[in-house]
Amino acid sequence: MEFQDKQPIISLLEPLAPTIATGRNDLGDEAVVELLVRGYVDKCLESFREAMTDAVTQDEAVNSIYRLASALNAVFLGQSGFDTIVVHDWNTPDQLGVFLRDTLDFDFPPEECVRATLVHMATHVMYALQGSQPDWKDQVDSLVIEVRDLLLGRLPNGEEPPVA
Repeated sequence: MEFQDKQPIISLLEPLAPTIATGRNDLGDEAVVELLVRGYVDKCLESFREAMTDAVTQDEAVNSIYRLASALNAVFLGQSGFDTIVVHDWNTPDQLGVFLRDTLDFDFPPEECVRATLVHMATHVMYALQGSQPDWKDQVDSLVIEVRDLLLGRLPNGEEPPVA
């Protein structure tokens, strides 16, 4: 099933093309995955700022974050339809989706677990911002690395997942 609403993800993919020699974005490449996650966080921060300055309503900001998370869900599960994205056997609901569901103890179907992971991260980013702690940027950077690793099949503590 190909993801229909491609517009939210196009802006995240465009900056990647010049950094990749082949012009394709390989979801097995740590740098590509990190740029996608970081781009998502940047869009979340932008939505939070817009909501705080009343440029958009909170509902509009939340919808924007959910739309982008859904688009990235399709990308990471190999359902985006972009021919510039290199997917692997890992990028399926049965592999990545199940890994995220089990690792993060989600109560979502595997088809929705990338989206749930990203929304969960956005919630933590919002909490870090609201806490007004001086190290909020470090907290956000740690979240980006943690989610990048999860999307690559690595456990947060650096351990390898058990082989089924």
